[in-house]
Amino acid sequence: MRVLFVCTTGGSGRRQLGGAERFLVEMLPALADRGVDVVAATPDDEVAAALRDAGVRWLPLGAARRVDPGYARRIRALVDELRPDVVSAHLLSAAMHARAGLAVRGRRTPLVVALHNSLWQYRDAAESPRAKAAVQLNIGVDLLLRRLRPHATVAVSAFEARELRVRGRVRDVHVIGNPLPAIWPAASDRSDPADGPVRVGFLGRLEREKGADLLPAVADALPDVEFLVAGAGAAPPAARPNLHLVGRVDAAAFLPRVHCLLVPSRVEAFGRSALEAMSLGVPVVHSGVGGLAEVTAAADGVLAYRAELTAPAMAAAVRAATRPDAWDRRRRELAGTYAARHSFAGCLDAWYDLYRTVTRDVG
Repeated sequence: MRVLFVCTTGGSGRRQLGGAERFLVEMLPALADRGVDVVAATPDDEVAAALRDAGVRWLPLGAARRVDPGYARRIRALVDELRPDVVSAHLLSAAMHARAGLAVRGRRTPLVVALHNSLWQYRDAAESPRAKAAVQLNIGVDLLLRRLRPHATVAVSAFEARELRVRGRVRDVHVIGNPLPAIWPAASDRSDPADGPVRVGFLGRLEREKGADLLPAVADALPDVEFLVAGAGAAPPAARPNLHLVGRVDAAAFLPRVHCLLVPSRVEAFGRSALEAMSLGVPVVHSGVGGLAEVTAAADGVLAYRAELTAPAMAAAVRAATRPDAWDRRRRELAGTYAARHSFAGCLDAWYDLYRTVTRDVG
């Protein structure tokens, strides 16, 4: 089985290393090890470098702008050349252009699309009428292309699936949640952070949609707490004496250093950093938006503390999550449950089975 993966990493016009990009870096080599003939077509960036290092066949391909007819034609030409059994498109740009490129001549090639987010959630969280209109346009084009070129859709959470089914009236939606990395420590391997001030972590893209702009106010409300902000993006938080930007980090090494992870997202289809923290027994203070409520539900009041997106509310939740007597066996047991429920092997099986299913359906 040959699968062609297409993704304009980060979307047209920007680069990022988010959940969809991490999916490609981790899952494609594993699928290749499973015997899948994997071909990746992405821009030449960190994702491409990681895939090449892993021995995955890689081809340079990406959208130069939001609407790029040439990108759609190149996807079509690759399908003609490679004859894949399945095309797997990730993120909105690749999804739209793959559907356009395969709308007529490529209709017999199975297509699987994963947006990794909810467009309606982005629209609802947009700051201005102009921004809302731009997302609404994307929603309209996305729904139109879905009807012109039917395909299977993968949602990363029941929340995203519900958005598609109810708000978009989309059919053939499969839920495959994000996994923990293939190589990931167990909570039993974690030691408590060293003595000193309470440390609160942030791990993700430094963007307004992820709540990075809220971090300075929370730091001001907790002057005795040290904030370690890991990630990169266009909206780094303003400096504070107790707030430190540490850049991109290895999550498995970073999370055990903090007493609590803050996830103040305005937009979140799943919440992978929250999952990673809880699987190590690190409590999470979160906004509860979108998929965050779903992924943290089993840990409410033990490893997960929901708070409104205000500095006082988040500061109070941090105090509750990091009180000295909070660590107990319930946290360790829950961490094990999360690790088992979101294993990399289980996610790999789900994607592999889906590709086999759509191939058989055409045959």
